[in-house]
Amino acid sequence: MEKSQVPPEMKREQQKTSGRSKRPIWWGAGIVAVLLVAIVGWWQPWQSSRVMLSADAAAQAVLEQYPGEIVNSTLKEGTYIMQLRSDTGLYDVQLDAVTATVNAIKRLESNPQAEEKTLLSREQIKTELRKQTDEQLVSLELVEQQGSPVYLAVLKMKDNRREHWTVDPYNGEKQSSQTLDAPASEPGKENDAPRFLSEKEAEQKALARVPGEVDDTELRGTNSGNPYYLVEIDLEDGREAIVQVNAISGAIRSVTWDEEED
Repeated sequence: MEKSQVPPEMKREQQKTSGRSKRPIWWGAGIVAVLLVAIVGWWQPWQSSRVMLSADAAAQAVLEQYPGEIVNSTLKEGTYIMQLRSDTGLYDVQLDAVTATVNAIKRLESNPQAEEKTLLSREQIKTELRKQTDEQLVSLELVEQQGSPVYLAVLKMKDNRREHWTVDPYNGEKQSSQTLDAPASEPGKENDAPRFLSEKEAEQKALARVPGEVDDTELRGTNSGNPYYLVEIDLEDGREAIVQVNAISGAIRSVTWDEEED
């Protein structure tokens, strides 16, 4: 049986049709290739503009947030991996090499000496101050400076000067001192600055209003021009009263109870 032959005209028509059907595919592939080249060309300059921090700049960025010492630094895949040693221990810090953002921080080892440090109470600090000076303690307050606790003490000297002491909260030692006001220039002339009651005098005023046992006394508001004492008094029935005493006149401003009276 003879095979049917396709006329030459039909063959030419089929070839034309086949060529037209393949042409859009090649055009599409060409457009995709051009787009890829354009994207890569745009991406590479953008990437090169993302300047990475130097090792020193990265270390400085960490130390501005976490005081201590950088003991090791490694750059890996756009991240600085550093070891920071501080008073509280050794830490692993991961910093973005471009944005200087701390992505993670983890403590590797703790400092036993730091963990053993305990804040002294106000009474313990007073005892330590008596060992260092016989001047009159006017006020003592625990505050936070640069992220660390510290005691601020005001002492009245024998020549009527007032000194501001910064005291270590862990051992009671004076760290620094500053004179707040000078003594009167003429003997017998009263100082223009108002005289504050001593803690003992404030306690006597408070006990006259609320009899009991003084638990603590604290001077506040010395910088606001409205100084006052807070005197905590324990009563025999278990209640506690906080008496606010004007530090200059001795007037009782208020009495606050830890629970309402019956």
